[in-house]
Amino acid sequence: MTPRVALTIAGSDSGGGAGIQADLKAFAALGVYGASVVTAVTAQNTRSVSGIYPLAGAAVQAQLSAVLEDLPVAAAKTGMLGGDQVAAVVAGAARDGLLPNLVVDPVLHSTSGSRLGVLSAVERLVPYATVLTPNLDEASALVGRPVRTPDEMAAAAALLGAAGARCVVVTGGDLGPDADAIDAVWGVDGVRFMSGPRASTPNTHGSGCTFSAAIAARLALGDRLPDALSHAKAYVTRAIAGSAGWRLGSGHGPLDHFGWTVQEVAT
Repeated sequence: MTPRVALTIAGSDSGGGAGIQADLKAFAALGVYGASVVTAVTAQNTRSVSGIYPLAGAAVQAQLSAVLEDLPVAAAKTGMLGGDQVAAVVAGAARDGLLPNLVVDPVLHSTSGSRLGVLSAVERLVPYATVLTPNLDEASALVGRPVRTPDEMAAAAALLGAAGARCVVVTGGDLGPDADAIDAVWGVDGVRFMSGPRASTPNTHGSGCTFSAAIAARLALGDRLPDALSHAKAYVTRAIAGSAGWRLGSGHGPLDHFGWTVQEVAT
């Protein structure tokens, strides 16, 4: 059996909870072979980002060319891009049809609030996205107005779909502690909502990266888009619930990508 290949194009998180590291964990957990293109190196932990070191566009292009000329990439996802130079490289590959099943996670800020990307870089990729997965703040930035309620999420998803993305999922993990984890999904059939239980935990670092990586993994495995979304939603819900009691770091901790907590309970 030869595994399917998924590619992540994102920044490195030295704390291991988000970015390239979270993407590769999600790929492995879901049974796909992960390749990576690093766009930036960050110095961060569960509390904060203390340094951001973007790579030049030429370095990103070299990595991307090396992967694409040798590995049969079945799906790709983007995370932190850094700036327009890197976005132009990635958009060029997408325009040429080299990034199938492209999932665009429009990373603009870290969980701790540090700025990781620029809006113009994300906007370059929207027309090529099979799936676009902004959270509330990212959706607000992309549509130019506040997105804070389910109705506003639905309206934002439809607006972003009109910009060219085939499917838009506005994630509602930040709606508040008393709300279910509701996502607004726009596609060819209009807007619908996905909901799941909310775990009461600060350990959500990398949840957006993990969700978008899980979508890419399931698309690489051949899922239809609606099935990929529902599988990814269930996966990230389990991963957050699994790490709810962890005490890794003193800030927003990581997710249980591999189901270790469930395995521990079972034994």
